[in-house]
Amino acid sequence: MKQVSVLLFGCLAALAQPQPDQPTRPPAGNDRTLRKLGPTEIAPNLSFYAVDPLYRPGIPLGWASGRIEEKLNRGLAAIPLDANRVYLTWRLLKSDPANVAFNLYRASAGGAPARLNQRPLTKTTDFIDASAPAGAENAWFVRPVVKGAELEASEQVSLRAPRTPSNYRAIKLRDITRGVDRVGIGDLNGDGAYDFVVKHPAGTVDPGRVVPSSATYKIDAYDGKTGEFMWRIDLGWNINHGIWFSPMVVRDLDGDGKAEVCLRTAPYAATRDQAFDGGKGFVLQGPEYLSVYDGATGREIDKVDWIERGQPQEWADHSGNRSSRHMLGVAYLDGKTPSVLVVRGTYGMMRVDAWTLRDRKLHKLWRWTNERAPFKYQGQGQHSIKTADIDGDGADEILNGSIAIDNDGRTMWSTGLGHGDRFYLSDIDPSRPGLEVWYTIEDPHPQNGVSLWDARTGNLIFGANEPTNDNQVAGGLAGDIDPRYPGMEVWGDKFFFTAKGQPISGPVPPQNELVWWDADPLRELLSRGSISKWQGPELAKIQGSTQHVADILGDWREEIVTFTSGELRIYSTAIPATDRRVTLMQDPLYRNDVTHRSMGYPHVPMTSYYLGASPARRP
Repeated sequence: MKQVSVLLFGCLAALAQPQPDQPTRPPAGNDRTLRKLGPTEIAPNLSFYAVDPLYRPGIPLGWASGRIEEKLNRGLAAIPLDANRVYLTWRLLKSDPANVAFNLYRASAGGAPARLNQRPLTKTTDFIDASAPAGAENAWFVRPVVKGAELEASEQVSLRAPRTPSNYRAIKLRDITRGVDRVGIGDLNGDGAYDFVVKHPAGTVDPGRVVPSSATYKIDAYDGKTGEFMWRIDLGWNINHGIWFSPMVVRDLDGDGKAEVCLRTAPYAATRDQAFDGGKGFVLQGPEYLSVYDGATGREIDKVDWIERGQPQEWADHSGNRSSRHMLGVAYLDGKTPSVLVVRGTYGMMRVDAWTLRDRKLHKLWRWTNERAPFKYQGQGQHSIKTADIDGDGADEILNGSIAIDNDGRTMWSTGLGHGDRFYLSDIDPSRPGLEVWYTIEDPHPQNGVSLWDARTGNLIFGANEPTNDNQVAGGLAGDIDPRYPGMEVWGDKFFFTAKGQPISGPVPPQNELVWWDADPLRELLSRGSISKWQGPELAKIQGSTQHVADILGDWREEIVTFTSGELRIYSTAIPATDRRVTLMQDPLYRNDVTHRSMGYPHVPMTSYYLGASPARRP
């Protein structure tokens, strides 16, 4: 027995000794290079891990001397209420002095303009013209008033006779019969008005299924002021149908006052047979590009290689599903210069490339990757991204799902909870410093499957104290819809909480859309074509599939962009305002959220400050 014990002890001691192919210390360069993996390593199960092995300090993160922003006009809108009354609404800009007032003018039938208000308007940026001649064409404009002096007039908006009461403006689309997939918003021609970039046809295909595309994606631009068609880009048969194959963002990247259009592209295939896969429906071969187009003309400015595809197994499957998850984004990584972000991967390996556009050339800043990181950083992607200043340094950080990435490409934190379909970043609890993130996680968890996190530190604030199953939690929202509770309310699946984590009993609100529509700062519910107060009356109805909720016209309340009957409809509220606020589109987080709505899953845009019924700091 003693001999057996000695022999067993010797065997265990031998097993405990380091083997020749199993070093006990990380090799040189482990933390600063993508070292070659050893023969016993199968990612993400590695012998040695490294966070941010590609980080290089001191890389310039932009080139602009001042922050590049849109030069918006007043966004003056005229909404006919009946035969004589017209509701006028316009923007307050952050460049306006605090004491700015406005005079409103109308010219009828080509006559001289006449002022409509007796005293300069100071409380709101709206007005009801109760005497607009019904049988004539009328045109309106506003003039800012500062210290009693009128400044430059705004653009004009006009209505022809006869007027039909309507709460939307329509833009007829060119030969679109199968619906719209995504719509991008930006000032393409530099006139200060938002234009529309329409990707069609509708009908998405998930990379988890091999389904041949029925047509090629077309990208069409329309002038937001006139409704006129501007240009078209055909992506060809090498770009499969589906939002994950064809992300799009629209934003001014070079500071010329005109938005560019960014797309994932591939060499053009005019026919199905010319595609790299021969038209089978799932292209996993050939070059891929980030292409940037001139928003005014639709001509290509520059293109660079997309994040490399590699082999499907590198992304943790054999089918190409996970390697075909693509997103785009925009972030101000130096606080001044907009960068375009290329994202590949969601469920396993994830990579992000950051680029700037200067002198009509794309320049790469950095790459972030999780491919050498521990398990907590694997498969943390979601179906959109958030970009905002979450640590107070004046530059945008990136929430790539459940991972936060600093502006210089270094990892900040990970919740480790994995993948979810919806998440929201804002000042959800105004009693706390900084921003919070509301996560609704699709992966199963014994607790915290829906949870609120500190955006700066990645610390958990509260979460559901019960299990959630795989794919149980699919949606979620955050917004101040109930004035009884301080801060915003947050919900997802069957869970409904206050900003402090107190469960709210009763029914859970719909998880479709939210909109600032009436005169109070509470957000309204937008569900199945109905705009209503939470547990209150219906305020309005709309028609069509919702493409955007955003403050693109008039005062700070939001418009709803839909597609129906071959046209885009821009719905606006005509409920008189009770206060005035700077246009939401000049809030950095809100503007980025609107930009990201044209790719990934739709998310309601959020402000970087608390906007709701609770007493809070006003921006």
